[in-house]
Amino acid sequence: MGMDRTIAGWSEKQRLLFIERLLYWRGSINRRDLCEHFGISLPQATKDLVSYTTLNSGACQYDVRRKCYVAAAKMQTVLREPNFSEDMEVVGAAMRDGLEFGEFVLGGSRPRRVADLALHRKLSLAACNQECVEAAYWSVKSGSSETRWLSPRGFGFDGLRWHVRAYCHRSELFKDFVIGRFQTVGRRKPCLFEDLVDVDWLETETLTFRPNPELSKHQRTALEMDYGMESGRLQLAVRRAMRIYALRRLGFVQEPLEPPMLNELQQLEWFGRI
Repeated sequence: MGMDRTIAGWSEKQRLLFIERLLYWRGSINRRDLCEHFGISLPQATKDLVSYTTLNSGACQYDVRRKCYVAAAKMQTVLREPNFSEDMEVVGAAMRDGLEFGEFVLGGSRPRRVADLALHRKLSLAACNQECVEAAYWSVKSGSSETRWLSPRGFGFDGLRWHVRAYCHRSELFKDFVIGRFQTVGRRKPCLFEDLVDVDWLETETLTFRPNPELSKHQRTALEMDYGMESGRLQLAVRRAMRIYALRRLGFVQEPLEPPMLNELQQLEWFGRI
């Protein structure tokens, strides 16, 4: 993707990207969209729209009757490849007919996690500065709160909860800890295990899925389309440490999680990993 001019700064790029997203996904944009989203003046909005038409010549044209810029049928983006999941949040915010017809974009509902920001910050600081911390962690497996020294290394989100990846000094291995289960994070000290390599965090595995062979041909075709399969196969690259969460999101919940097995809906079969 080439650009015909240099974008002055980060703020301008965000406004131009907003223009591009609305043109591509909604098909139109006007000055008020920019003013309401960024809190800028009408003259600045006009300037941004003109800048984008210069940057991406032929992407849109001004419709005098509708008083807005309208995207060309074969518009191409120049700032960023379109991403439906990311872009819909912006498009949804710009669609303001929600009072009569409901929201344009709805996100999934999930339990609200009470965030202790001070605790989260201690874990983040320890990870960034290669320190270890003394933490009281409530274990579901043991049913009790246990104090241990941990060396946080990184963070992962499984779609529902945040985890901290840390070296457990007591178990002498790298483990995932659900941040919401920490009761306290206290003393800090330099980490003596900073040279240890968390292989599962670094190594990537490819999980291979296919439609349940017991389904009808039409059902298998529908699943192949839904998951964007190629030659009847879905290959998903994941970090080994996040494999269990990727499988659970797809409905694989039995223990132990090893192929071959079917997910809860009996639609997908996990039959291999590389």
